Amino acid sequence: MKRAFLLVTLMVSASIAADIEHRWLCVDNGSNKLIHVDQTGKTKNWTIDIPGGSRDIQLLGEKKILVGHGNGAAEYDLATGKKLDWVVDRYKGIQTARRLKDGNTLLCTTRGQLIELDAEGKEKGKTQIQLKGLNIRLIRILDCGNILIGGAGPKAIIEVSRDGKVVRKLKLPGKGYKAIKLKDGNYAGGAGDDVRILTMDKDGKTVSYVGGKKDHPKAGLSFCSGWDLLPNGNMVMANWLGHGQEGKGPHLVEFTPDNKIVWTWTDHKAAKRVTNVLMIK
Repeated sequence: MKRAFLLVTLMVSASIAADIEHRWLCVDNGSNKLIHVDQTGKTKNWTIDIPGGSRDIQLLGEKKILVGHGNGAAEYDLATGKKLDWVVDRYKGIQTARRLKDGNTLLCTTRGQLIELDAEGKEKGKTQIQLKGLNIRLIRILDCGNILIGGAGPKAIIEVSRDGKVVRKLKLPGKGYKAIKLKDGNYAGGAGDDVRILTMDKDGKTVSYVGGKKDHPKAGLSFCSGWDLLPNGNMVMANWLGHGQEGKGPHLVEFTPDNKIVWTWTDHKAAKRVTNVLMIK
């Protein structure tokens, strides 16, 4: 039965992806690897080992990426995957890392301790987010300087000021992972077992969503972890295959704004449990 399900999934994936080619990076926390895939064939595919606890990926210009590791963060060459000279590996429990406009880097731990590093990787200071029960995944820096959190605990999109005070909390129907603020002022965030990416207004009312097991019962959706927004408005979800679902569904699923699946990626030899994705093209 499992082989039949996998065969159907692979056949569906092949038919959907026939006329779409993407390039992306993803973190596989099932094997602690960073994976680069270019379906256009214009650049080389590569896979490298990375430290455990890695989740976040950020593109730095056109040639480098910043990857947040459980012990800190490091820069890598985009073309080859080679680790570069900027490496910080002296911490524990790091969930996310973001390079700031001034060249500094902001790390954040599971329980909400913000650690700012200067351009050389030296620690400048620490701030504790003032909210109990935090279980943070990724943070994103807003134009106003506030920080947006995808929270697995509490299950919410959480906006905080740089001094750690909560500005806004929007309840999610599942564990949060990544959240962003859209150009129209709304917020978008993924919701774990609910397997949806919701768009919400500033008061927490759901405006729209993509994904959902009931909407796509045959798509093999398991758990929404990281995701990325494409320039055309489509959203690419990392369909995390943990909790006993390894090998049973696609790793990545692309949805149109009206919640149609137009592309998937499934390769269980290349990846086990993809937890985050950064689309390059």
